[in-house]
Amino acid sequence: MIRKKQIWTTIKYFLYILILFILYAMQTTAGFFSLFGIRPIWVIPFAVAVSMCEDVVSAAIFGLLSGLLCDLGSRSLFGFNGLLLLCGCVAISLLSFFLIKVNWKSAFLFGGALASVRALLEFFFFYFIWGYENIQLIFIQSVLPMLVYTILLMPLFLLLVQKIKEKCDSRWKE
Repeated sequence: MIRKKQIWTTIKYFLYILILFILYAMQTTAGFFSLFGIRPIWVIPFAVAVSMCEDVVSAAIFGLLSGLLCDLGSRSLFGFNGLLLLCGCVAISLLSFFLIKVNWKSAFLFGGALASVRALLEFFFFYFIWGYENIQLIFIQSVLPMLVYTILLMPLFLLLVQKIKEKCDSRWKE
């Protein structure tokens, strides 16, 4: 029974990691799933979904890994997204475990909050403090659509993670 649990837990986390790297590849592929030149950040909704469905340690690991992958694919200071997603995913995991029911509404709330904080901090540090002209156009035409596109993916990834968790957990209990 314990050996069966270890095998299915390993399979579950292997699938999570495989999906995370596939999403990172999709995120960094130019023009892939681009709508009007706007691409979502694929790894944030997945990290939030794992954080909502798994324990705090898993949330921390996937938040950190997702953030570091975001750092590799962007021009931000390496570790900025890693630290931000680590803290955000741990907070989401604790809130999901103790206070909030895990459903698509809370997925929108948590995913939206974390993606918004990331987008606003990135906008502030990359554009606002440097005094670019017409930064409101950058915010409206680039940051806001990317944020909306990312948030709309949240329920899809929550459903995917819930199905994987349900399938793997039911297999070792048989």
